[in-house]
Amino acid sequence: MPPAPYIPTAANLPHPTDVTVTTGARLHFGMFSVGQPDIRAYGGVGMMIDRPGFSIRVREVERSTRLCGRWDKRVAMILERLRAERWLGPLSVELLASPEAHSGLGSGTQLGMALAHAVSKLSGEEAPAPEELARRAGRGLRSALGLHGYAVGGLLVEAGHRQSDEISPLISRVTVPADWRCLLIRPRDAVGISGSTETQGFASLAPMPTTTTDRLCRLALLELVPAVMENDFDNACRAIREFGQLVGAYFAPVQGGVFASPQIRRLEAELIARNVTGYGQSSWGPTLFVLCPHTDAAADLARDLAATTDGQNCEYTIASPLNQGAQIRAN
Repeated sequence: MPPAPYIPTAANLPHPTDVTVTTGARLHFGMFSVGQPDIRAYGGVGMMIDRPGFSIRVREVERSTRLCGRWDKRVAMILERLRAERWLGPLSVELLASPEAHSGLGSGTQLGMALAHAVSKLSGEEAPAPEELARRAGRGLRSALGLHGYAVGGLLVEAGHRQSDEISPLISRVTVPADWRCLLIRPRDAVGISGSTETQGFASLAPMPTTTTDRLCRLALLELVPAVMENDFDNACRAIREFGQLVGAYFAPVQGGVFASPQIRRLEAELIARNVTGYGQSSWGPTLFVLCPHTDAAADLARDLAATTDGQNCEYTIASPLNQGAQIRAN
């Protein structure tokens, strides 16, 4: 009798031993609902940009090492979660590039997704859904924009969830015009709300009025998304600004105003004086993003703001839309 044919499986197929994942960053324009009974919780709209993101190299080695700088503790926590779900041999984890933490740009989710994705790739596993990667890394319990953005990029709208253990579904994803730019403005000495302070902040808020939720949903789905699809820069800017002002006013009791940073609150007057309309705070801040029609406009605005009293002690970054998911390279 001839030998049985060899049938490749995930267990005996060759798999990579060296994986590098490169992510973008997530802008979060704001949530649709908070604390409302019988309405999906949170949800919201945001977009992916190409920086500041992570570049993470994960390798199989004889003895585990971590070269992660200020992210070392967070990496250790994520790896501990991943080890609890599956066997992991010794790994070398090296952050080749990394953003500042707690800037409102979803860095924790991008880090968790990248590590979970790299470990999955090293194990020879078929590519899991982004929701599964997020579950393994412990992400997406409130907002899911970052995990969906990690997978597909673009301008994103999520619906929110009905149960606390659900991951909010993605209901709209559109490509952002390639020429548009986001100028990121971050006060150097400020950090955003996070952790237990964030949890306590949500708990202290009264339910968001349904009239606010209704207007936010209309702005996102009937004004912002169509404007981006049609390359209508001016109407996209108007929708972004109104959305941010409404969300910021609701969260003002926790963060001190429409914007979390007093410096950014003062700097808004400079934007208004220059007839800039497409701006808002990303998540809890302190980063302010400004939508610009092209690179030259973003560079000119950064130069002008840096020359003002309130703009001097800020870091300026010009980011491009990221209309694709994270990049993974395996050897």
